[in-house]
Amino acid sequence: MKNSTRWIIGGGAGLALLVGGGGVALAVDAGDGDDRPDVALTGDALEQASEAALAHVGGGAVTDSEVGDEEGHYEVEVTLGDGGEVDVHLDEDFTVLGDERDGDERDGDEADGDDSAEQDEQVTGRDRDEAAAAALEAAGGGTVTEVEIADDGDAAYEAEVQLDDGTVAEVALDRDLTVTAVENDDD
Repeated sequence: MKNSTRWIIGGGAGLALLVGGGGVALAVDAGDGDDRPDVALTGDALEQASEAALAHVGGGAVTDSEVGDEEGHYEVEVTLGDGGEVDVHLDEDFTVLGDERDGDERDGDEADGDDSAEQDEQVTGRDRDEAAAAALEAAGGGTVTEVEIADDGDAAYEAEVQLDDGTVAEVALDRDLTVTAVENDDD
């Protein structure tokens, strides 16, 4: 009887260790996914994602891509004409979810009350496309580098257009996408 009791206790302890060890292995394996290598898009998926990303940012060159991005199903990195980079996040149907531009990364601990630390809300999808087209027409050409929700009460959208001569025009639009102001930034 003593031997069978030892086998039962020993077997139970072994089973507990095995199950516990498996749980630890699962916990280690179920990390945040950062250990996985980036997988680049190829073929038709790359073509469709690139087309959507370039339309979203108004042009540029696709310089990198990734499947399984943490902000969406796909990520496409676009280098703009001015050298800036934009990561465009897309869902599995190649619909733009949003973008992250150079300098948009913030640590969230900026509690000094400085409004410049706030990230402007980018306009995406059809609204962005229509606002960009109106801004390009008002500016007389160039490349739209950004369309965002306006932060003043007179306009609904603000678009930034890089002109061919290197200057930047800021175009304000109302909710109907009517241009309300165009300012050239000669910096």
